[in-house]
Amino acid sequence: MKLRASIAAFVLAVLAPGASAALIASDQFDYAQGEINGQLGGAGWAGAWTANTGATQVVTPGVALNGSRALQITGNNDNVAYRQLAAAFTGDNLFVSFLVQIDSGSLTANDFVALWLDTVTSGAHTDRPNIGIKADGSGNNDVFVRTNGTGGNFAPEGNIGSGNDVTHQIVGRLSRSVPGNYTRFDLWLDPVLADLATPDASFTGNAGISQITQIGFRSANLDSGDIVLVDDLRLATEWTNVVPEPASVALLGLGLVGLGFARRRR
Repeated sequence: MKLRASIAAFVLAVLAPGASAALIASDQFDYAQGEINGQLGGAGWAGAWTANTGATQVVTPGVALNGSRALQITGNNDNVAYRQLAAAFTGDNLFVSFLVQIDSGSLTANDFVALWLDTVTSGAHTDRPNIGIKADGSGNNDVFVRTNGTGGNFAPEGNIGSGNDVTHQIVGRLSRSVPGNYTRFDLWLDPVLADLATPDASFTGNAGISQITQIGFRSANLDSGDIVLVDDLRLATEWTNVVPEPASVALLGLGLVGLGFARRRR
């Protein structure tokens, strides 16, 4: 028992500083199946999720994204699910990350499910930073980023709608180089640690906000039968909080092996 505890403590001690020090907010959506509206899990939030109950559910995916549960989005709403941060973010660089999976249906022209960043919860948030799915109908461009407007720049060959039950990670970095409003939003699709310097797409333009207090998802143009799943939402100030270091993953694996060895020796 002491060996198990020692191994667990060692793994957590090594991983915790890099894994949590710069993490602002997160949610694994590890709730009971049912409504996301009113759920209070995760860390870094001021209150519960507010959600459109006709378009969102917590479900057990047929093919897991990360954990045993995920947020399911099936309908269209400018504020299909949103939440307030525990404290306003005013830094110069914010990383956001979430997992996404097309569970059912297909992506057709302008099908839209995106994460928005704002200081209010009303409106369509088209004049604020958005990142996520915006299918262009060509079969090539499904993942986009923008700081404002209704267009965006796309990850090349970001055809995530070509098949169901495939999980993708979408990562963004909202930034500014001088005090004032944010002006740049970078996008990575399924990145690895070495990709920080080479985003798949970038959008430059005045985001209209100099801080972030609210985050949420907007969905539009989804057809009946279209089901999009979201999991492992993270906001952080460091790249390694959203794209794990291989050494950390390996260390965790060694720790788990050690725990298994200790259990067998009991």
